[in-house]
Amino acid sequence: MNSFKKLGFLSIYLLIISSNVIIVLTEGQFTWTGVLFAYVFVPLIDAVVGKDRANAHKEDFERLMNDRFFDVVLYSLVYVHIGQLFTSALALYRYDMNAFQIAGFVASIGIFSGTMINVAHELGHRTSKVAQFHAKLSLMTVCYMHFFIEHNRGHHVWVATPLDPATARKDQTLYAFWWQSVTGSWRSAWNIEKRTLEKNNQPLWSHHNQMLWFIILPIAFCGLLTGTATLLVGRLAWEVIPFFFGQAVMAFLLLETINYIEHYGIVRREIAPGKYERVNPLHSWNANHIFSNLILFQLQRHSDHHAYASRPYQVLRHFDESPQLPFGYPLMILMATVPPLWFAVMNKRLQAWQANAYDATHIAQVVKQFA
Repeated sequence: MNSFKKLGFLSIYLLIISSNVIIVLTEGQFTWTGVLFAYVFVPLIDAVVGKDRANAHKEDFERLMNDRFFDVVLYSLVYVHIGQLFTSALALYRYDMNAFQIAGFVASIGIFSGTMINVAHELGHRTSKVAQFHAKLSLMTVCYMHFFIEHNRGHHVWVATPLDPATARKDQTLYAFWWQSVTGSWRSAWNIEKRTLEKNNQPLWSHHNQMLWFIILPIAFCGLLTGTATLLVGRLAWEVIPFFFGQAVMAFLLLETINYIEHYGIVRREIAPGKYERVNPLHSWNANHIFSNLILFQLQRHSDHHAYASRPYQVLRHFDESPQLPFGYPLMILMATVPPLWFAVMNKRLQAWQANAYDATHIAQVVKQFA
């Protein structure tokens, strides 16, 4: 990995500038800047700079794995985001914004909050207690703490099967998928936690149940935001409450849209009743557009992530054999919101994927290359 790509991961701070700093500097007059950055500027840069198929050289692997720069970027974002939420709560009172500007404000902050779920996703796969704490802290700010349980112990087990609520079915619209994944993932996390408590002989309705804390903590954080703003403005700052939950909904629906894109229509073979083939690099959609991959910490190299969940973002690999999306995630997100357009583009690619995905010889060749 060259120095340019390494420093490119700092591009996420451009989203902070567009979603918060510009809004503050213009005193709330330009609030849609985060939306414009994510869905206009990023796709344009992707189109100009193209794709990145280069993987880290084997001799550089250990050095990149142990380079603290990549961790500092992640951990710093957690605290920057929390600070951003406090300044945003105060901005509701400092600036005279109309309904359209407030909507843009919530959307712009919500987009960055969505990227924080990606940060939590990266940290949540690590065994370090410090990393896991920061993953939960990030998820608290978007009311989606159950993701910590469900993603690792549910989604990664059942991905690309009918048992995974975060895998979209063929011809399923994004809007139907939202309901399936949001409600199904929460139920799955609750059941996983329930089984864990039963195994440890601990009561369900007790402080041992993480799911109860995952409900309480976001509400408590919202109370802290509201209380701080109330003290500073001298009246009950009730507007902070819909702002906080609005940006949270925006964030987790953005996450679920990415889930929709990553796994749309892909199904693993059922090799025995209730037993599926092992996850391999053919089981996730990928995109290798340079700029959006830097912004998203190479989340778009999703096949390698599912094959090796503990592999840090800086060393995730691209392989041509993995199913490829026509555009980076930002443009694919916009496409997914228009189901006829999505089906017209993606069903053809899904059909092409199905032609090879169940061929044993082809699978063996692909798996060998990923090893």
